[in-house]
Amino acid sequence: MALRLVSSGDGPALAIRDHLIPLVRERGTLEVQRDSVRRIALRADAWVIEHWTPFNDLLPGEASSPGYRHALERQHTMSHLPYGLDVWHADVKVLSLLWADGGAFEVIGFVRGGWEAEALAL
Repeated sequence: MALRLVSSGDGPALAIRDHLIPLVRERGTLEVQRDSVRRIALRADAWVIEHWTPFNDLLPGEASSPGYRHALERQHTMSHLPYGLDVWHADVKVLSLLWADGGAFEVIGFVRGGWEAEALAL
């Protein structure tokens, strides 16, 4: 059984992510869609929230089914965290995290502060 150390900031960081992702998807603007990345950003007042997902243009003759794509993802031997979220408040990066469909995640950076309640109120 593998042991995973959990930071005390993981829960609040994930709660903020889960609150902000639908807002970015609904109100954000597509900024990049090329190579392996699709990035949507929401810029409002003191906030910059960027969310990226994997994106690959299909090659001619390549299957487009989700099952095929998931089969390719399972071939990777290393942990792959294709989704990300970066949050800036008043020009300071306050949250950065990566995650995968299966629930694996990594909190890259998390600055605790009053901005957390403001983010959850958006």
